[in-house]
Amino acid sequence: MAKVIKQCLVCGKDFEMCNTCSKYTDEVYQWRRVVCCPEHFAYHLPIIQYVRKRMTKDEAKKELLSAIDAYGEVNFADNIKPTVAEILAEDAKPKRKRSKKGE
Repeated sequence: MAKVIKQCLVCGKDFEMCNTCSKYTDEVYQWRRVVCCPEHFAYHLPIIQYVRKRMTKDEAKKELLSAIDAYGEVNFADNIKPTVAEILAEDAKPKRKRSKKGE
């Protein structure tokens, strides 16, 4: 069977994709089809679940930070950097209205 080279969905590095895994099996069980190593799968899951709206931003942030704590910082691929930044961004806190003196 011919080797299939893909880019890791997390770091963008080329890797040899597993082409024996079934296309019909849930990707949760197939890290070798989408990322270069099992560690990057820990980053991939919360990102993809957030994009698919199956996970809230807070849930994705918690899981992504957990992966970063466990495996360290990663140089994310350019195409997912905006999504990662969105997940990790602090939400703006509403500004309090300041009352004028004498009111």
